[in-house]
Amino acid sequence: MRALITIGLCLVAAGCGGLRMQRSLTPDQAEDWPTFARNSERSARAPDVLTPPLKLAWDADVSAGVGNGSPLIVDSIVFLGTLRGELYAVNSFTGKQIGSISLGDAIQGSPVIDGNLAFVALANSRESLVAFDFVEGKVRWKKSYGDLEVTPLLLGRRLYFGNTAGVFFCAEGVTGDQKWRYEIPDNTTRKGIRSSAAACDSLSVVFGAEDGHLYCLAPATGALRWKHDTGAPVTASPLIIHGLVCAGNLGGRFVALDLSSGNLRWHAELGAYVYANAVPADGLVIVGDASGQLTAMHAEDGTRAWTSNLGGPITSGGLVSDTTFYVGTLTKEVVAVSVRDGSILWRSPAGGRIRTSPAAAFGVLCIATDEHDLLAYRQKKR
Repeated sequence: MRALITIGLCLVAAGCGGLRMQRSLTPDQAEDWPTFARNSERSARAPDVLTPPLKLAWDADVSAGVGNGSPLIVDSIVFLGTLRGELYAVNSFTGKQIGSISLGDAIQGSPVIDGNLAFVALANSRESLVAFDFVEGKVRWKKSYGDLEVTPLLLGRRLYFGNTAGVFFCAEGVTGDQKWRYEIPDNTTRKGIRSSAAACDSLSVVFGAEDGHLYCLAPATGALRWKHDTGAPVTASPLIIHGLVCAGNLGGRFVALDLSSGNLRWHAELGAYVYANAVPADGLVIVGDASGQLTAMHAEDGTRAWTSNLGGPITSGGLVSDTTFYVGTLTKEVVAVSVRDGSILWRSPAGGRIRTSPAAAFGVLCIATDEHDLLAYRQKKR
C-alpha cells in the first residue's frame, strides 16, 4: 500500500514546476537510505537482500555530473544532488523524474533527509548550507559556512560538517544558526576538511582532515576529545564499528582507532591512495583503493581476510547486501563481490566513471555516473 501511495504522489508532483510533493514523506527507519552510507556510523548495509546477477531496471538523465556522495532513497523516492547544484527526485519504481530544484553551485556530497526537509551542503556558494522543504517546495533557510564538499551529519536536531578552509561546525537544524565551531589548530597552510563526519552516540563526532589527522569532538560543545595523526591527508568518511573508528588516508595507510581514546588498535598499509569509506560485513572491514584493489580485514586485529582486484580505480565506498559487496569503479563498472572470499560474482558496464557510492532500498540498487546517469538495478527473477 505504501508503494502505491508513493507512486501516486510522484505522478502528481511530476506535473509541477520545480520540486514539490503533494503530501508529506513517510520515513521508515527500517527501509530508507536517508543519508550517505545510510546512517551516522556510515555502515552502508542494505535493508534488502539483492543477490547477483542484477539487471538494469531504469536509467534517468540528471543533466549534470555527480560528486563523491551517493543517491538517497526515502519513501521509495530516489534523491540525488549534482555538480550543477540541482537536487533531483526520481520515482524508484519507474525512474520517472518527479522534479528538480537548483540550490547553488555544486553539491559534492549527499544531502541528508529528515522528514520533509533536505539539508544540502554546497561548494562554491556564498550561502552554502541549505534547508529545502519538499512539501512547501521552497528553501526554508540558507546560511553561509564557507565552501562545503561534504555530506552533513544529522544528530538529533543538529547538523555537523566541515569546510575546505579547515573549520568544523555544529548548526541548529531548525534555523541553520551556528551552535559552535572548531578550527584545525595551527592551520597556516589552510588544510581543509573534505571528510564527512560519523558518529554512533552522543559523545563523539569524528572526521578526517587534510592535515592528516582524525579528530573526535564532543557533539554538545565542540571540545576536542582526541586527535590522531595518520601521516597523510584523510578525505574519506570514517566508519564507526564496535567501538572502533576506521579510515584510510592518501598515503595508503588504513587505521583502526579506539573510539573512546583515539589510541591506535591496528593499521594496514594498502599501498595506494584511499579515497573510499570502509564498509563492515561479517566481522570484516572492506575498503577499496585507487589501484583497484578491495581489501577485507578482520575488524578485531586488522589481519587480511582476502584481497580482490577489480581492474579499475575505486574512489567511492560500497554497500553490503547480505553476503554481497557492491561497488563502482572509474573504469565504468558496477561490481559485486563475495564477502566470504572476495570472488567476483557479477560485473556490469555502467556507461560512465563511478565516483559515487551506491544506495539500496525498496528492492533497488541505485548508483550515479559522471555521464549524467542515475542507474537503478533490480534482482533478476529466477
